[in-house]
Formats: sequence, structure tokens, C-alpha cells
Amino acid sequence: MYNKTTLSLGLGLWVLSSASFAQDQPLASLSKKSEASAETDEIIVKGIYDADFLIWDVPASVDVLGAERLETISAVHPAEALNRVAGVNIHRGSGQEHLTAIRSPVLTGGAGAGSFLYLEDGVPLRAAGFANVNGLFEGGTDFAQSLEVFKGPGPAQYGSNAVHGLINITSKDVEGRNSVKLLGSEDGFASALTSLSNGSFRLSASLAHDNGFREDSGFDQQKLQLKYHGGFGDWSVDWLSSFNNLNQETAGFIEGDDAYKDDAIRFTNPNPEAFRDGKSYRTQARFGKDFGENTLTLTPYARRVELRFLRHFVPGQALEKNGHSSIGLQTAFFGNLFNVGADIEYTDGFLFEFQDNPDQFSFTQGLHFDYDVKSLVGALYAQRDFELGPSTTLDLGVRAEYTNYNYNNRADAGRSGRFIRVEDRSDDFLTVTPKVSLRHHLNDRSLVYLRAARGSRAPQVTDLYSVQLNQVAGEADVETLDSLEAGFKKDLGTAQFEFAAFTQWKDNFFFRNANGFNVVNGKTRHTGIEASFSADLTDWLSVSGDGTLARHAYDFSLDEGSPANNITDGDRVDTAPDTVSTVRLTGRPSNASTLELEWRHTGSYFTNPGNTVKYPGHDVFVLRGSLDISDAVKLYSRIDNLFDKRYADRADFAFGNERYFPGRPRTLFLGVSADF
Repeated sequence: MYNKTTLSLGLGLWVLSSASFAQDQPLASLSKKSEASAETDEIIVKGIYDADFLIWDVPASVDVLGAERLETISAVHPAEALNRVAGVNIHRGSGQEHLTAIRSPVLTGGAGAGSFLYLEDGVPLRAAGFANVNGLFEGGTDFAQSLEVFKGPGPAQYGSNAVHGLINITSKDVEGRNSVKLLGSEDGFASALTSLSNGSFRLSASLAHDNGFREDSGFDQQKLQLKYHGGFGDWSVDWLSSFNNLNQETAGFIEGDDAYKDDAIRFTNPNPEAFRDGKSYRTQARFGKDFGENTLTLTPYARRVELRFLRHFVPGQALEKNGHSSIGLQTAFFGNLFNVGADIEYTDGFLFEFQDNPDQFSFTQGLHFDYDVKSLVGALYAQRDFELGPSTTLDLGVRAEYTNYNYNNRADAGRSGRFIRVEDRSDDFLTVTPKVSLRHHLNDRSLVYLRAARGSRAPQVTDLYSVQLNQVAGEADVETLDSLEAGFKKDLGTAQFEFAAFTQWKDNFFFRNANGFNVVNGKTRHTGIEASFSADLTDWLSVSGDGTLARHAYDFSLDEGSPANNITDGDRVDTAPDTVSTVRLTGRPSNASTLELEWRHTGSYFTNPGNTVKYPGHDVFVLRGSLDISDAVKLYSRIDNLFDKRYADRADFAFGNERYFPGRPRTLFLGVSADF
């Protein structure tokens, strides 16, 4: 899949970009500051707090990938950008599928859906309780102004799902130049993106097609986004509407000891019939009005999400259909002394699951589930800062959130194999999540902080109502995560450094074991350190990196009757590497060219709860280059997996088998962008 022609193309761009070598070009745009917004050379957190904050003033671990870096990365999958953030480890599946980790193991099922909050301009992509483990493919990451990552329990503005962290996609400003960008690969990936503005409106659209490097593993995806900024009277208005459609052939796991190393296996697809089709529609409008030094914002929104997919990852391979429609309102008042807000959201959702295949163990042929759920979520929050001195601030916040589910079973109640259809019922949950932080500025560009916070989530509807034979209806409870964090941020001008140490305790951890059975009352402990740095080595060369050293362990014991599934207190949580890091060497050979070599390291990790099977980890290198043809035209080149490493994007152990999603082989990408 990679020949001398490919090598010549990649090296040709390198030579071209290096032709006019000049050491007089400063690297401010290539250091950590390159993650900044387009308006300033400071790193700004724009969307998480509904107000602009310098990242150096936030008493928490926050990362921002700005427009310039996103353009350089030219990601074909959100993981390619987000995995540059310390503490983030996103496993890619087939096509646009993914599983996320933020200061956590890579989580699946309800835990994977409900532990991470995905937002666009501060509004969740999905309703609380109806999340999707692959939820990032529904957001406008293709044409984002920035990606903001908050690690640990989210601030008081956010409730359910902001447990381990949140990712906010900020949309492009309506002002700015029109643009078009084309990107393609040697193995059949192609995308086109355009963004058009008249000063008040911005229309962004993207089309992507991928043949897939494995058999029957391609996808087609279309995204459309319309944004307006203006106002009426004393009110400002920011309106955003989005549409996403994904049609994907889903290549399943390959199985067997180190199967990802075998060329006869790693390009195959054992489940050519598998697919994932998803549509989402969202619209939101933020109205803001100033009252002297105070500001009131009202953000009404609505969404519709539909998803159909074959559950290829379990025996039986049932067809699942799910979806939901929501309306909601976020209100916030930002005052001199305090911030307060109230949120309300109503959702009507459904789930249908049917297995055509004959019985496979306890996965029985026929109907598994058919139900709908109506939910109402209401929340109040408050936050206040106390100035303890000229350089020291105490931040206090709290959120109270009420969740009600009304479940309606549309099928005959009873058992079908491992599946139990329960009678109609109603469930209520109340969570209170306090947050407290202490920050101290050593000087204008140095910050130390301490933060204690609780994150929580009401159970996902699938946790409660897709019941298995080892469960009792309504047994799933509120999942909580208590976190302690200490951090340090320092800007030296030509170098920046951030450090954070954390420990977290999780109760009522809901997950699936290696045989696909639900565990409702687990406990885990997460402890680690994170570091990020960037430095200018010369006027034309910089180095940057992000790394995590962490231990994710079970904090309880469970006898499942087999060494692979038995959990012992202190065992490592599966799919949780101790070390994950990236290092980047970036140079500007000329005023018009940039080169970047990225090394991504993923350490070894156990793939089953019993810690009997282990994936050895991997190291993958990416080479990027760009060349400014003019002020308006830029060329891009990227070689993924530079040394053609045999590795697995994801490895796990289930139903007695070692399973892998093999990583993409060495692949050349070429692109061009033009502003007009």
C-alpha cells in the first residue's frame, strides 16, 4: 500500500518546504501559543464558561486546540487532534467510530457514553441519559474554530456526563474570509470543506468519503452548519444550526493472538454485513443582554438524533435502532460577585433491538427490547469567587440536578435469553455536585491551584431499561466521581509548561465485563500526573509534548467464575495504559513552510478485568508539512504511521477471545486550501 511513488511525493514536499531555509523567522506561532484563537496570541477558553478566559487564569486542567493547529493537523478523525492533549486517549474503531478516555480507562457501553460530555458552543450534542459512545462524529469538528478539553469533573455549569471531562467544539466566527479545503489519501480517503461568510452569516459544509484500508470498511459523511451573529435592540444573538449524516460500513474486530501483526488477517473484515447509519439535527440560539456590569444569557435549543447499527461486537449481532428528540433552555446570569443559572431539558427517546441470527449462547433470536423513555432534567447552579488577596482567589460552585425518566415498555414483559423486558416504571434521581478551587498567581504568567470537585451522572436509559438476567430493574444508581487536583502553569515567553497531579474515586461504576454482562456497583481509583510543555529551541525550531503517567485500578472485588473475568481489589482496569504521550518537533525552514514530526507513545495495558491478557503498546510516528504558495493558498502533506508499524488502534478481550482493531498502515495524505 506504500510504494516508491508515495515516498517520492512525501519527500518532495519536504524538499520543497525546505528550499528557502531561513533562520530569522520567530516561532511564536509554533509554540504552545499556536493553540490560540485567531484574535490574539493568548490562549483563550471561549465556550466552556460562556465567557472568554485566559487559559492561564483557569484553576483547572484545560487545553485548547486552536484554529491554526487544527488546520495544520488536518484530522480525518477527531482522535488525531484530541490525542495531542495530556490525559486524553481516544481509541479509534472502524471508520468514524471511537471510544474515549479522559483521566480514565477507555470506557464502553453506558459508562463510555455517560462519562464524557460532548458540546458544541456550550450545548450538549445529545441529551443527558441518551448519550453515544461515538458521539464526537456528530459534532462539527471538521470546521471548528477550536476544540476545548476540560479534564476532571466539569464546572458548575454542567451536570450529567461531565464526570471524567468534557470536550467543547467552538464554531467559527461569522466574520472572516471564505475558504475551501481539499484533502485526499493514497488509499481512497477524500474530503472537501468550504466555509462562506457575508459578515453576519457563515455557512460551513463538509463531504468525506473513505474506502477504508480494510475490506468493506468505508464511510460517507456529510455535515452542514449555519451560524448567525447579530442582535435586536439591546440583545445580542448567536444562532447555530447543524446537520450531520453518516453512512458507514463497519469492520469488526479481528480475533486471535497478535492478529493485528498478521497481514493475512489485519486487512480482513469478519463482519462485512455490519453498518452504522446516523443522523443528527441541532439548532440553538444564544441571546445576551448587559445590565451594567452584569450579563444575562438565554440559550434555547432543540435536537433530533437517529442511529441504526448492527451490534457486531457481541454474539448474535442484533440490529439496534435508537433516537431521541429534545428541547431545552440554558439560562445564566453573570454578576460582579457571583454567577447563577438554571437549565431545563425535555427528551422523548426510543430503543429497539432485534436479533435475526439464530441463538448464540444467551443471545437469543427475536426481539430483545422495544421501549420509549420520556425524560425531564432540571438544574440550578451557582458560582462565586472570593478575593483572598491581590493574587489569591477562592472559587466556589455547586450544581443541583433532578432527573426523571418515564419508561414505557412496548413489548411483552419477560425474559428472552439474557435480556429482560421490565414493566413500565418511573425513576427519579437527584445529584448535588460541589466544586471548590484555590488559585494563586505567583506573577502575571505563573499560576498554582488546588481543586476539589465532584462529578456525577444519572444512569443512562440503557443502564436502567436494557436489563440483563443478572440485574434487578432500577438497580443502576447515580455514578459519582470525587476528584482532587493540584496544578502549576508557567509561561516564560519562549517556553510554556503545565503540570497537574490528580486522584479520583468513583462509586457505582456501571460497566460490562468480558462476557458482556452488566456490573452495576463497581468502584475504581484513578491517580496520575500530566505534563505539557513547549519551547523554542532556536528561531526556526521548537519542541512540544504532552504526557500522562497514571494508574487506573479496581477498588472492589468480584468473583465472576473465571480468571479472565474475576476482579481483585487493586487490579488494573482494562484498556488503561499507564503511559500515554506525544512529542512534536516543529520547524519553519522558511517563512512559507512548516515541518512537524510527531511521536505518539501508547504504553501497555491489560485487556480483561482479570489482568491475564495484555496488549504490549505501540509507538507511531506522523510527518506533516505545509507550504504557503501565496497569502491565500496553502499545500499540506502528511504521512501517517511513518515507519509502517503493525499496531492496534484498540485491543480488548471479550467472550474468550483477544480482539483488535488494527491501525492504519503507512498512508500519504495530500491537501490544498484556499482563502478568497
